[in-house]
Amino acid sequence: MEYAHDTVQSIDAGDSPDAIVCLHGWCCRTGDFADQVDSNSDRFRLLVPDWQRRLSRRDGSCSFEGICRDIIGCIEAAGISRPLLVGHSLGGFLATQIVFEHQLPVRGLLVLDSALPLPEAYRVQWSRAADRLEQGPYVQACTDFVEPFFVDAERGPLEQSIVEGMVGQPPGTAIGLLREICRHEWDQELDRIDTPVHMVASGRGALDMKAFHAHVPDATSERIEESGHFITVFHPDRVGQTMRRMMR
Repeated sequence: MEYAHDTVQSIDAGDSPDAIVCLHGWCCRTGDFADQVDSNSDRFRLLVPDWQRRLSRRDGSCSFEGICRDIIGCIEAAGISRPLLVGHSLGGFLATQIVFEHQLPVRGLLVLDSALPLPEAYRVQWSRAADRLEQGPYVQACTDFVEPFFVDAERGPLEQSIVEGMVGQPPGTAIGLLREICRHEWDQELDRIDTPVHMVASGRGALDMKAFHAHVPDATSERIEESGHFITVFHPDRVGQTMRRMMR
């Protein structure tokens, strides 16, 4: 079965006992991992929880602690044990929190262009972005925030679909999630990671690999220089190959 990039509901594909759990980013969609599901579900089980829609249906709380508990509940309910945990953007923050809090036994952690450890400049920038989203008009503020995530070669219908999907998310949730990222002291929390970690950064992302390595010395990393932020969509083969390599 092929999954569309605009898929929003949870994805659960494949029947292998070896599983990969993928967490989408801020105001994004489970379909951001559609290509990786299609290319890897013949050999692994791929679970992509719709964590953001679930929090909206649950109580609307943007607390990462509550979101992580819900994600773990989804994984356990699916009968998955010791998965490779993959997170893109804000999903990388969530996956990292699950790992450093040792809430779930995992095979490894794959961080895809998450701004870890959160540089102070980005903490300030994203706090101001949350203020701007709150002040409104929301659609314009959200579009202005999202547009720099893409490089020129990615402009077109797929980019517009991603932007429209992000802008269409509930404003309160979008604002709350941005503020929640800025609330944590991620550099201190990274020191507690003791599982294999690999990072993939885009050419214009905020993932500071040198700073990350200072906290997790054994982590490995790579950068896709020609890519914007949405590497799972615009460089699907590169991300899919990295997943397979970490499952060996």
